[in-house]
Amino acid sequence: MRAERGFTLIELVMVIVILGVLAATALPRFANLSADAQKSVVAATGGALKTGVNLIHLKWLAAGATGAIQNFIAAADSVTGQDLSVNSSGWPADSRGTSLTLNSTNDCIDIWNAILAAGAPEIASNTSAEYQATYNGSNNCTYTYQRDTNLTITYDSNSGDVDVNS
Repeated sequence: MRAERGFTLIELVMVIVILGVLAATALPRFANLSADAQKSVVAATGGALKTGVNLIHLKWLAAGATGAIQNFIAAADSVTGQDLSVNSSGWPADSRGTSLTLNSTNDCIDIWNAILAAGAPEIASNTSAEYQATYNGSNNCTYTYQRDTNLTITYDSNSGDVDVNS
């Protein structure tokens, strides 16, 4: 009687089939990690913006809540080196002008740079940066993540609300 060693062809084929089924089941999970990572990046950036907006508002309240204030925070804008102003409700409004209201795409960019400071994701009024800023009217900004344009952050300077759509 002869002792057999090794695997038969059928056993090898069955192992390959089982590995194929496992790979086909697991692959979609790993392929979707990039989308989840992008959502997390936008959520974290939106959270940082919301925290900054709230801190500025709290500083305004602590200062006596006296309406709109030009140059409320000195040289807050890390890109332009301009002071940050707040509107009559104490929410960040602009850093270059004297309007004390958020009323342009440039104001949206200024607020982003002033609140998130150096090292923040790049922003522009076009699609050349990581985020695109747009002014929506009624003192609202939308920041669109360019790697997935369905991911947005909105800022409403009327109420200070920062919402993340991810």
